[in-house]
Amino acid sequence: MSAALLRLVASSLLVAVRCASTAKNLGASSAATLRASKAPSVDDFFAALSEEEALASVWRRAPTLWQSVSGAADLFCFDDAVAGAEGGLLERACVALGDAAARGNWVSEYAAPADRAALEAALRRGTVFFNGAGLDYPKLAALAARAQATLGLPCNANVYLTDPGREVSVSPHTDAQDVLVFQTAGRKRWRVWRPPPRRRGVDPFGRGKHGDAIAPAELDEPLLDAWLEPGDVLYVPIGFPHATSTEACEVVSCHVTLGLDTYFYGLCYATLRAVAIARAGGRDGVDPSRLDDALHDRLFAPLPLGFLDDGALDDAGLVDRIVDDVAALNADVAAACGVAAPSLGDAAAVRRCAEFFVDHHRALVAPAKYAGVRPPAARGSAAAVAARVAKNAKNAKEEATLKGLGAFARPPR
Repeated sequence: MSAALLRLVASSLLVAVRCASTAKNLGASSAATLRASKAPSVDDFFAALSEEEALASVWRRAPTLWQSVSGAADLFCFDDAVAGAEGGLLERACVALGDAAARGNWVSEYAAPADRAALEAALRRGTVFFNGAGLDYPKLAALAARAQATLGLPCNANVYLTDPGREVSVSPHTDAQDVLVFQTAGRKRWRVWRPPPRRRGVDPFGRGKHGDAIAPAELDEPLLDAWLEPGDVLYVPIGFPHATSTEACEVVSCHVTLGLDTYFYGLCYATLRAVAIARAGGRDGVDPSRLDDALHDRLFAPLPLGFLDDGALDDAGLVDRIVDDVAALNADVAAACGVAAPSLGDAAAVRRCAEFFVDHHRALVAPAKYAGVRPPAARGSAAAVAARVAKNAKNAKEEATLKGLGAFARPPR
């Protein structure tokens, strides 16, 4: 293990201790900011996240900031976005409107900039973002592939650009995935809060969006309040409200967000339980909004796949664990809601469900997704056409995998 990696591991253990000691009364800046005397590389960073459990120690418990990861600042810049715009790669790029952000809501609309001037015009309206950038830029493909191979979870790379001087870049909101944020250019202030009390009928993973503003009274003091500089990496857990600002930034701020998408791809106990009930032809009387936080977290917890599996189990042992977990969870959430536990099917049926999800996971983390990504090419060129065909094929394959999950959820004939 390299010296840089050892320093990162030691820092990660330090943040775990600090987070544990303040778990009952976390305040502003209580999540440690970690800087090694010699910056670890991106490869060292991911090795530490997995091998030494630097991410597992804070997973879904606390935001965590690592500073000065060597190479992270080279991942993306404004000129890369211009090259993408000119090459026709930003046709589905959006802008999160600054006026709406200032009012406390996330509202976005398509921007589709085709050149530098159009991109700059979009930035004057708010934060420009484009999803799935790992299929368009080789450096981001390599980053997502490294994360996916190391952490064993589906990863998607999204890019965010914000003009300097925005007091509110995006207002407080929650997301439906755990994320690693790589600040690549400029600087940006991040504030991250503990999840607010859940409200019936309101998606806890989509707060601050679609007309739902998070009121200041719903938020405690931030768990983390820090300016990210180029090379810094921030972990934000799923469902933790966060907001950003570039008020004290002098150049365009760029960051790459790696989404660790377990909820979106159905790799959680809630989806497995729902599929088992559907295949058994049952009806579910459980209302997740009535569950306490501990049970709600268990219901939406990711399956023990990738780095979340301690590696001590073979495939059969992993399936056994998932089967036992979902059976216990099904009984507990039903009891908490005062309803009869719906049938998950017989033992063989539940096991078949668990086996399907293990195979579903393998398909989603296949390395082919990020293989062969080429730099942006001139719009309409043979290289650009070939890249679009390859990208469309990869997206179609992933869509087919997700449709396969939907088909599996139907009761067997």
